[in-house]
Amino acid sequence: MNITSLHKKICNSISAGKLSDALLSTEKIISELKNPVLKDKLLTQKETYAYLLEYNLKGIEDPQKEKICNGIKKQLYEIADKAKSEYILNHDKNNKLAAQKKLLTEQIKNNGITIEKELTKLATSKPDSENEDRKIKLNKLFFLIWLTDEINENDYLTIKKYAASKKLFAHEASVTVSALTISSLRHFDKRKILAMFDFYDADKHGVWHRALTGIILNLYFYDNRIHLYDDIIKRLKSISNDEDISEHTANIIYQIIRSKETERLSERLQNEIIPEMRKFGPEIQDKLNLDDIISDGLIEDSNPDWEEIFDDAPELLDKMADFSKMQLEGSDVFMSAFAGFKNFPFFRQAANWFMPFYAENADIKNTLPAQNDDSGIKTFVKTLEKAAYICNSDKYSFCFNLSMMPATQKKMIAELFKKESEQMEEIAEEDKILNKKNEDKYIFTRYIQDIYRFYKLHPLKNDFEDIFDTGLDIHNTKLFKILIKDNSVIEKIAELNFKKEFFADAAEILEKITFKDLKKEAKRLEKTGFCYQKNKNFEKALENYKKAEIIKDPSLWLIKKIAFCNRKLKNFDEALKYYLKAEPQDPENLHIQANIGHCKLALKDYKGALKQYFKVEYYDPDNKSVMRPLAWCSFAEEKFDTAENYYKKLLKNKPTEYDFINYGHLLLAKKQKTDAAEMYAKAVKISGIEILENAFDDDAEILKKYEIKKDEIKILTEYVKLKISGQPEN
Repeated sequence: MNITSLHKKICNSISAGKLSDALLSTEKIISELKNPVLKDKLLTQKETYAYLLEYNLKGIEDPQKEKICNGIKKQLYEIADKAKSEYILNHDKNNKLAAQKKLLTEQIKNNGITIEKELTKLATSKPDSENEDRKIKLNKLFFLIWLTDEINENDYLTIKKYAASKKLFAHEASVTVSALTISSLRHFDKRKILAMFDFYDADKHGVWHRALTGIILNLYFYDNRIHLYDDIIKRLKSISNDEDISEHTANIIYQIIRSKETERLSERLQNEIIPEMRKFGPEIQDKLNLDDIISDGLIEDSNPDWEEIFDDAPELLDKMADFSKMQLEGSDVFMSAFAGFKNFPFFRQAANWFMPFYAENADIKNTLPAQNDDSGIKTFVKTLEKAAYICNSDKYSFCFNLSMMPATQKKMIAELFKKESEQMEEIAEEDKILNKKNEDKYIFTRYIQDIYRFYKLHPLKNDFEDIFDTGLDIHNTKLFKILIKDNSVIEKIAELNFKKEFFADAAEILEKITFKDLKKEAKRLEKTGFCYQKNKNFEKALENYKKAEIIKDPSLWLIKKIAFCNRKLKNFDEALKYYLKAEPQDPENLHIQANIGHCKLALKDYKGALKQYFKVEYYDPDNKSVMRPLAWCSFAEEKFDTAENYYKKLLKNKPTEYDFINYGHLLLAKKQKTDAAEMYAKAVKISGIEILENAFDDDAEILKKYEIKKDEIKILTEYVKLKISGQPEN
């Protein structure tokens, strides 16, 4: 039984109002469990739903019908959650997280461990953030919250109490919020979500950012059931009046969208940038201005030395500049660089994956003891703490990796950061003065990247569901409608998805937007069409392109797109009409000329097609691909010598199976049957006999023109089969 898939199916059935399906599927899970309590709870909901349906069939009006139905839905969600959790705990032998949870459950039972007690111990212990005992308590609390399915009322009230107090250090409160976030994503719990609201309301710097992120991720993940919880909706509406809440929510959504491109960026870095960099080796080390390694000079002001170095690879400089720009915008360009540095002992504690980076952390001081001397390490750590574009998790990885380097290398990096520190601080201060909200945006960015690393790199990542593998369409949720008051946000979300080439998501959003301004509306329709085109939905693409054409005089770009989609849809008359419209605007464009030829070829205007292909050949004599349609059209126009000349050239330059078949047709038309059979046999050796049989069917009309009878084709096919099988020819 795939419990995760079945649980999703149950939740989808509940959301769709198919409660009978949900009841039956949940019964299937519970039948595997020895839990009479869950069984009785499910039976109660089944009976209640049966009565509700019966009353409805009898035409009895019940003013409480909707309330009762919502109550059943809520109970079914919670029963399904419990059944899934218990099934994993007792039946999934390969789930290491479940094994740890089982041990924790025994400890809780034997030792009376509660979140209330552990949090109180942490908050009332020695007020020294780096006290070892306090760190142990924090790690224990994180683990306890993470693996607790549902916290009780006393646990919640204790969390609420300390969320607003000064008994927890900022990093401790931040880690507690993270525990609530991933715990609730693992197993829905209303109280955990309410506790996140409490941390948000407490308004502690760095903590409320994490709380709001946790709220948004959870309310997105459980969007189908959130409306069943009045207290959650009430809290959501209460924060909707907060200053800047719309902008903060939007910034979180933008960063979550950027997270979708992280794997693609990592692949690009590994496959494009690093191999090219290796070619230059020491030259880059010697000639690049390493003092600019952290600054954004690569974007605003190109380094002359780089241009000299990259004379032989100008595209590399562009790619590096592109990566730097994406980094400044919040893209996660460091994921692949630090992915291999999460095996340090520090990361064995799950809490540390979410630990805010701060220079006074004892783990850093112990790792880099030279922090107190004049080697520059202290400045390095302070500078790293302020670095806006590296997430907390990677900062720790950086330090632990640095500690393993030889002293000379360690000092070199420290000195580099020391030189940069003053300039960095100056830039940071200017940034804060110009835009005070930037710091909030940086915190959101770093934290979401921390969460991403946990779900993608943690050793137990396969034992819990990855929220980043879901659609992340937060714009479709109830929280979006409540928190986002700026209409331009949805436009920006569409634009960001479009820019990042998430075309399906972009199209879905663009379809919901309309503009009164006709110029903007035409642009929206063009972009929507382009999204559909990139996803090969040419019918929808053409529909949007044609609407754009009605609104404004079509540009050359739009004319070509309409022509292209028509050609893909085999509307060759329409495609030709638009390519002929495009031709006068760009007469030297060989792509247009070739496509006119393609359309005429499809319409069996071989003479007209030949004219176009000869034009392409004349202006682009090195184009080998144009020889194929030239050969075929010449054959169709009975210019056998010309056609044969092209086919002979094609056979000398990596011929395809179709080159052999088409040349075979030509030889057959010339009554050279044995030679034709040789060509057909070569095609069959490449792709099998089916390709030849299909070709005879597809090309029946032109073969008939040259009086090639079906019996001849049948005999040739039989001959080729025997020849390929190694049988004697006679």
